[in-house]
Amino acid sequence: MKRVGRIVVGAIALAGFCALAAGAILTSKHGQAKEDGRPAEEDGGSTSKVPVVATPVREMVFESRVVVSGNVEAKRFALVSARIPGSLDAVFVDEGDVVETGKTRLFQTDSVKLSKAVELASQQLTVAECSVREKQANLEQSIAQNDQAAKDLERYRELARKNAVSAQMFEQQGTQVRQAEAMVKHKRALIALAEAELEQARLSLKIAEKDLADSLVVAPIDGRVSERMKEPGEMAAAGTPVVKIEDLSVLEVSVYAPEEFYSQVEPGKTQMRIRVGNTDLGSRPVSYKSPTVHTKLRTFEVKGIIENPPQGVVPGCLAEIAIVLDSRSGVGVPTAAIQQRSNRAVVFAVDGDRVQMVPVEAGREMEGWTEIQSGPLPAGAAVVTLGQTLIEDGTAVSLVKEGKE
Repeated sequence: MKRVGRIVVGAIALAGFCALAAGAILTSKHGQAKEDGRPAEEDGGSTSKVPVVATPVREMVFESRVVVSGNVEAKRFALVSARIPGSLDAVFVDEGDVVETGKTRLFQTDSVKLSKAVELASQQLTVAECSVREKQANLEQSIAQNDQAAKDLERYRELARKNAVSAQMFEQQGTQVRQAEAMVKHKRALIALAEAELEQARLSLKIAEKDLADSLVVAPIDGRVSERMKEPGEMAAAGTPVVKIEDLSVLEVSVYAPEEFYSQVEPGKTQMRIRVGNTDLGSRPVSYKSPTVHTKLRTFEVKGIIENPPQGVVPGCLAEIAIVLDSRSGVGVPTAAIQQRSNRAVVFAVDGDRVQMVPVEAGREMEGWTEIQSGPLPAGAAVVTLGQTLIEDGTAVSLVKEGKE
């Protein structure tokens, strides 16, 4: 129905213009007839003027560009998962909450179990410390026994010289000394083992404390919570996101451009014109170009940064983007002014009350205007943009109205 409506409106407009042209011709003839004092029908040699609309030619910049649609995304975001798997004790944030790096609590897992693990590790550390002290006391006892055995051996040696004791008793005392020395070595080894166990207990306590600390997850970046994926009581596995945080202060647009334009896009140089809804974000340089082309889609990704975006521009919005590949200045005419006569492109330039047919070579087209690459059309000249189908080179015309530049 909309298409039919447009056709009807166009037909009415064309009929109105034709009626206006016919009226102007009749008026011209009637006026001339009055001046000559004879009926208009008798003046077959009079020249009528064709009413036309003309628009000034103008200097403008023509661009080679690719217009594509893309998405607004957060430049920085975090999918936050549990470091320690377990049941979620609490989720402290809701969607939309503002979070601060290292300060805002997000959620906690299995805190009771991990707290008990810390207590157990602390008790094991105490036991290990006591074991070291016990082994040290045993060593002191063995050292004392060894010293006593050594002194007894010296006395037995003197007695043996005097034949006061038998050789067997002297040898037995020597054996006791060696046994006492071996016992001292054994006790020293036990102390080394106990000290190693003590260090192991210290490390176990640190690990338990770290696990307890890791069970409470805080915000890794500044931003807002955009998604809350789990609730208290659910299991949170390592690597499974619980909340998503997005930094809304720096956004980026992501689009996919056709493969044939890959070599023409240069990060840092090529400009992107970005519009999100009714918000014009102006021109921004390309910040990223994919190093590869998608083998199936034959497209490549292009991104641009949006710092401090205005209100209403948020991740998920649809963006209309024009990637400007090249631009040059030139003379432009309305595209409707270009006609095909004798298999060549021409425009009708207004010269006084007549028109001159000017052959032209058309270049780039942009927003209803076409670049004229060759043809004697200086900026400021006027070309016919309505009524051009009724005229030829040298036709007399009258300007009904002049189009805006």
